[in-house]
Amino acid sequence: MKVLHIIKKTNDTYAWEAASRQRGKKDGQVFVLLLHDAVLAQSPGDADGVFACRDDVAARGVQTQAPLVGYEEIVKMLLEADSVVCW
Repeated sequence: MKVLHIIKKTNDTYAWEAASRQRGKKDGQVFVLLLHDAVLAQSPGDADGVFACRDDVAARGVQTQAPLVGYEEIVKMLLEADSVVCW
């Protein structure tokens, strides 16, 4: 089962905790997509499977360790996910 967590706020610790807990269960693939101001946040712990929206990173003039994805890739992530959680 593929789960995609979409985080939009910088300091949404509950969203990070929920995604991390779910990733710890190893019941499938869990990905995190950073949008809007969430691209300003440093991802806690294991950053594997964390992606950031290229346009949001560019608009805020920041750098991130997360791989950058464009809108086509984001749509593909949404369509391939069995479950999508928006925070």
